Amino acid sequence: MNQVKRQTTEVLASLDRRTREIMGNSSELGVLKDGQVQTELLHKARMRIAVQLQQCLASPGDTLNFDYTSISEYEIDWAALTIAHAMVNPINVNWDVDRYADKVNLSQPNRDGSATAEPERLKKFFPEAVLGKISVPATIVDRHGKILVVHLPDILTASRIEHLNHITGGLRESLLKTVDPKDVNKCWRDDEYMVPAEGGEFGAGRITVAPAYFMQRRERRVDPLVTSESYKSEKVQQWLAALTTSEVLWNAITGVVAPDLFQAGNSAFSQAIKEVHHGSKKNPKNPAPVDSWPSIFSGLEIIANRVIFSHRDAGGSPSLFDLLVSLGRNHHATLALADLHAEVDYSPGAMVYIAGRVLEHSVGPWLNGERVVIAHFMKDAVHDRVGVPRPSFPMQSFFLEGNVSWKEADTVYEDYDSEVEPTSPVKQKHHQNIEDHSLVNYDREIYDDFGTGGLNSIQRKTKTQNDFLREYLPWRNEYLSVLLELEQLINNEKCEDCGREEGFIRCLSCSGEHSWCSSCAVKAHQHNPFHNLQLWNGKFYESTTLRDHGYIMHLGHGGHPCPNALQQSNLSPWSDLGAMEDVFAHVEGDTIYETQLGLSNLCPGAEKDRHLHLLKAKLFPASITRPQSAFTFDVLDNFLIDALECKTSAMSFYQKLRRFTNNAFPHTIPDRYRELMRVSRIWRDLVNRIRFGFAHESDRSPGPGDLALYCPACPQPGINLPSSWKDTYDSWLVMQRYVVDGNFTAQHMKMKTPEDDVSLADGKGYMKSSCSNHRAVNAANVQRSNLRATGVGATACARHGCFVPHAVVDFQKGERQMNMDYSICNALKYPSEDIGSALIIYDVACQWSIHFHERVNQSYHLSLPQSIKILPAVGKFHLSAHKLLCFPRFSLNFITGAGHIDGEILETLWAPFNKISPPARSMTLSHRQEVLDDHMRDSNWKKLGIKDTQGPYEELTKSLDRANIQKWKKEAELAALHQAPTMAEIRLRLTENKVSTNGRTGAVAWLIEGINIENAQDSLRSSIRQLPEDPTASQRTLMEEKRQKLLSRINKFHETALVMTNGMELEGGAGLHQDDSELCLEEADGSNFPGIEELGEDSILDIGDDADSPAEVAELWMPSWGTSDPIMNDVVMPLRQEELELRKGQANDCLEKLRQALGDRSVVFREKLHSNKSIHHQGTRSTKELRKITLAINKHAREYRRSRAAMQRLGADSDTMSSYQALKAEDLTVSKEVTEENRHGQGSDRLAWFWRINSAEDSQKSEWMNEFYRVNWLKAKARYDRWSEELKLVQHEMCWTVWWFQKQESEWRARADESIKNGHRAYAEKQASMWAEFAAEGMKSFQGKWSMTS
Repeated sequence: MNQVKRQTTEVLASLDRRTREIMGNSSELGVLKDGQVQTELLHKARMRIAVQLQQCLASPGDTLNFDYTSISEYEIDWAALTIAHAMVNPINVNWDVDRYADKVNLSQPNRDGSATAEPERLKKFFPEAVLGKISVPATIVDRHGKILVVHLPDILTASRIEHLNHITGGLRESLLKTVDPKDVNKCWRDDEYMVPAEGGEFGAGRITVAPAYFMQRRERRVDPLVTSESYKSEKVQQWLAALTTSEVLWNAITGVVAPDLFQAGNSAFSQAIKEVHHGSKKNPKNPAPVDSWPSIFSGLEIIANRVIFSHRDAGGSPSLFDLLVSLGRNHHATLALADLHAEVDYSPGAMVYIAGRVLEHSVGPWLNGERVVIAHFMKDAVHDRVGVPRPSFPMQSFFLEGNVSWKEADTVYEDYDSEVEPTSPVKQKHHQNIEDHSLVNYDREIYDDFGTGGLNSIQRKTKTQNDFLREYLPWRNEYLSVLLELEQLINNEKCEDCGREEGFIRCLSCSGEHSWCSSCAVKAHQHNPFHNLQLWNGKFYESTTLRDHGYIMHLGHGGHPCPNALQQSNLSPWSDLGAMEDVFAHVEGDTIYETQLGLSNLCPGAEKDRHLHLLKAKLFPASITRPQSAFTFDVLDNFLIDALECKTSAMSFYQKLRRFTNNAFPHTIPDRYRELMRVSRIWRDLVNRIRFGFAHESDRSPGPGDLALYCPACPQPGINLPSSWKDTYDSWLVMQRYVVDGNFTAQHMKMKTPEDDVSLADGKGYMKSSCSNHRAVNAANVQRSNLRATGVGATACARHGCFVPHAVVDFQKGERQMNMDYSICNALKYPSEDIGSALIIYDVACQWSIHFHERVNQSYHLSLPQSIKILPAVGKFHLSAHKLLCFPRFSLNFITGAGHIDGEILETLWAPFNKISPPARSMTLSHRQEVLDDHMRDSNWKKLGIKDTQGPYEELTKSLDRANIQKWKKEAELAALHQAPTMAEIRLRLTENKVSTNGRTGAVAWLIEGINIENAQDSLRSSIRQLPEDPTASQRTLMEEKRQKLLSRINKFHETALVMTNGMELEGGAGLHQDDSELCLEEADGSNFPGIEELGEDSILDIGDDADSPAEVAELWMPSWGTSDPIMNDVVMPLRQEELELRKGQANDCLEKLRQALGDRSVVFREKLHSNKSIHHQGTRSTKELRKITLAINKHAREYRRSRAAMQRLGADSDTMSSYQALKAEDLTVSKEVTEENRHGQGSDRLAWFWRINSAEDSQKSEWMNEFYRVNWLKAKARYDRWSEELKLVQHEMCWTVWWFQKQESEWRARADESIKNGHRAYAEKQASMWAEFAAEGMKSFQGKWSMTS
């Protein structure tokens, strides 16, 4: 006992100090002004504490090193932040709690689950309080600041909850023994257990444990304090021992939130233990181990899986709080407070301090999981017995004034509840302090603010949008029911006017509910021709028109028939109107009206149910408690369609309505912009829940992605695939095919009050839940500028572009793999039972896929279906920017089962999506999520509604060698390019000849030297052309030195020529060489270089009188230059043959260099001049690099032309000259088929002749060309395979689509059969009919085209 006290004292001191620090530091201006608490400053403090609490919740905490025998600093921080948030978030009720407690009478609970009559009786004496749902840390205080309830949700860490669940599970059998289903006279406390199947983890029942209490009806002074028998149980003692540390923490929390209660409990227990010890001496046989009791409360009660009827606690006093600790797994129970009309979040980990003697409380049935609570209580009789006075109620002022060192505020500043600059005209004027008395307080619902001793100066506060949304949430199911009941047949099938005929016609445009027969409907709408009528078809209402029932619109006579027509009764009534049938259009909901509603206050509950009366009249109320505005259903539908199709904002839509109402003075029309914003969100929520069947299945809440529409054509086991699909279909046919991409336009700004946000469909659509286990990811970006999200990442089906439900994620710091992994894993788990493979198309799949499985295995939040095979691929457009090695591995052209898709369909979905991203940028988190979900849902909804490649493939196959084709088929998966042999090897083979064919050694070396001199002459000419018009002396000197060296080489070459030709000179014949001007433009800026006849005395090319011509244009004595002479043929002919072979090698070498240079030029253009980054590269460096490559191309082209000219002079045959064709300027362009194998849009581009110098028939003679044709054949085969798969996929997708529609129809038929209410049944029949029509249309369109089996 002493050890528990010591631990409690230490933890209490630490927790109290930390709580006061947090509260004191939460506002730089404090919350006090002149000693009084200021609402605005307290609100600022609450916001800051909320941010700290979210950061704490998002941190890793003690998950890895949790020790249940100790309390970590992390748990103390967590608890302190939760307590501080509750203390600065008081909710006021306009009572005096002491007087309220005096009026309370105890009564037996109603076993039907309803509240007792006591709350209604007390309304005669005290104002009614309607607090609604409370899910954040808060306190409920009376008008004097006395605390009635302290709500601390999620105050226990996940590790602590897991430990408590584990030890409480050990009491399962003991709890089950307390349940006696045969006892018909059992107490209400032992009734209404929800026993799980096979007992569950905790069983069901209740065990009361108390070390010192009075036995029932024995509370006299002579009656002893006794110990409960359950306390002596060995299992209970083990449970208490394991619970001790947790109780120490709870004792400390009690000491902070209710210090007087803590002191009273501590004192009372010390005295009670002494009396129990005294009694044990008289009965030493079975002493109770009371010294090990760990709590300051008199007793504990473990309650497992029981519905708690609405009751008040009889054994306590008004100020003796009960402490309720909620445990269990996966439940979302709520603690209902009937006196306050409040529902408190009671999920696992929540702690609630409640004045149980004052407030009637209950716990109704919950949907999922198992619920356990450890209830702590103090008995007033025990406290009285030991002489401990009743504690006082804890005071809010103690925390806001006396217990915290707040700083005094010099000024009070405003902090708006909205997250962005106000856009409403009224808010803009208020924000700019512009006085506008005409609109102030117009339709603003207000409620009493909390009072905290001296806070009388601020008594009323404007409700925020989120306050109204919270009011709506408890009424959601009621609204759903009302909306569906509007679909039932009206007025018992009789016409309301004549009472004789069947009243099967109703009007959606008329106010109220009406049912007419055909003639009465026409009569009632004589002057309302464009109203929207519907006809009951026996199951549901379907659209009809007045014309269908004989209505005629008379024009020209005040709406009456033409008098002349009466004289010509034989004419058709439509004879003059046939050309005008399509002229009229119905536009409704474009006007804003002001009217007076009449509602009798004498009707029971009329004032309270005013909003429901409006709803039944098809007028959607703008608020719950005191509605002053309403919207017709048509207006709300029109706004949602406008937003989806035209991307219209709420402000633009409402301004349009104001101008339609009064275009001259629109500012005189009441401002209902804020109301439209709020109501449209609620309407969207209701419509979606109805359309997805959750209004018919009210006992089932939508799970992740349940309010989202997916692709009907993609294979989904259990939905649109037969039960035998595994045996019927090839595995590639039912493969999942997803495309993944990010969008950085869809940003989201940080919210000023994120904890105040109200979500209506969090994680139920396409966006992932904002409160998922990825809070750590979000917390990492807390300090990042003003953006909460820098974009979104999505997964969609790759074939049809349908967003995958619950697979759209926010980016915090760009497109990180952890975000995309979450999206992809969620997509892979969407209806994909036993599908063994998935194609994931991602821009960076080559990098993303490397460690994907490793990241999934290491993450607690990620998982994949068992044995699934991931096939990564890159979209065709993005693949063109990847390295060449990515092409054979990640190209969709080579992946079996990919079909013919480009993998870029998600890019097309971003275009309309980007139009709504800017307005959504500044919305609240929940509102933005709902808007993005709605547009993605609409994108999928609008999607409900082969090229011949075999010929070219077979033609190419027939022209190639069959042996090679068979070899290529075996090597199809290894279709990667290898380096082809160069022409330099041929040149090397020729130069290795030691003895020439004419018997002289060194002839080949001499000929090669001649070719090299030609190239040196070309280089010198090129250098001269690149000189400026007025070269410097150093430049002239340098050129002169090069010329002298070249002339020396030429003279030496001529000396050797005399030896090779036996003294015969080879000069004459060819003449001086002239370079082609089109290949010199890059050097000479468009001017031809000077020829030998143009050189003057002052020319730089002038070398003196002792030379016949300049070295760079001098004639060389080579066989190809000499004239044909019969005398010389015997000597020169062998040299001519060898030079011809060398010239072929030279030409081949030039062509290879040309191909490489052309490829280099295309890379420069693509990467530095034509890429997305070209703006940074179009500078001098890139231009010089491109010019250098162009000079090389021109150089190789000139050399090739010289070699070809030499071959012609050497008498090459026609076959040789046909292989080495003339090189034209247009041939010097790059072929993307060769240099950009991975480019987008590959086709049958025509190659320049030198890319295909060998024909297909002799490809085996050239390894390089063999490889060239192999790759091109494989590409053609891959294209044919993908198109074949595409045909088969499309045929099956037709069938899967129809089956998907039929599945939807069958589900709605089942809902219709199970519906008890007429409206529910009618709506289900209408939906089933719609899906049946979809299926019939699909069967009609696909008839004769689809494939029912593989």
